[in-house]
Amino acid sequence: MSAELPGATAIPTAEAGLLRAFVDVLLPGDAHFPAASDAGAHGLLAERLRQQHGPDVYDRVGAALAAASGGRSLAQLPNEERVVAVERLEREEPALFDVLRTILYYSYYGSPSVVRAIRTLGHDYNDAPQPRGYPMAPFDPTPGVNAPATPRGGYTRTDAVTRVDLRGVPGLRPAEEA
Repeated sequence: MSAELPGATAIPTAEAGLLRAFVDVLLPGDAHFPAASDAGAHGLLAERLRQQHGPDVYDRVGAALAAASGGRSLAQLPNEERVVAVERLEREEPALFDVLRTILYYSYYGSPSVVRAIRTLGHDYNDAPQPRGYPMAPFDPTPGVNAPATPRGGYTRTDAVTRVDLRGVPGLRPAEEA
């Protein structure tokens, strides 16, 4: 038996339930933002995991989540115990957790419902900044505006560079004495 997740190919139902439970621990949602599973981020996470790490990645993730959950299914645990299990996964499998979290965040914040929520809060959020980019005010080179009031640094022509006398520095010997 397998489940169809938004934006993903079919994955086994058990793994779909695990990923749904996992993503909602990290991004549970609130009055302004949808839970990660409501945004479909678990489906995108599943697909990107499969693409980047092959179909056997579900076995590794499932085993790691089962170990972190004390041999129980993360999806069957109460929310407080899910949080403890995910914290344990982060401590015991930091590399795997980092992969899961990174893919999840990219998946979630690119989701149309999350983009809409960010814009509803009044932010100019461009979910795909290229090729348009973000609007920026022109640079004003007037000192004290965009450029520093006291310029730092400088330039010395190569033919004007001179050696530094290190004879007076304790513990250092000039190159010609070495």
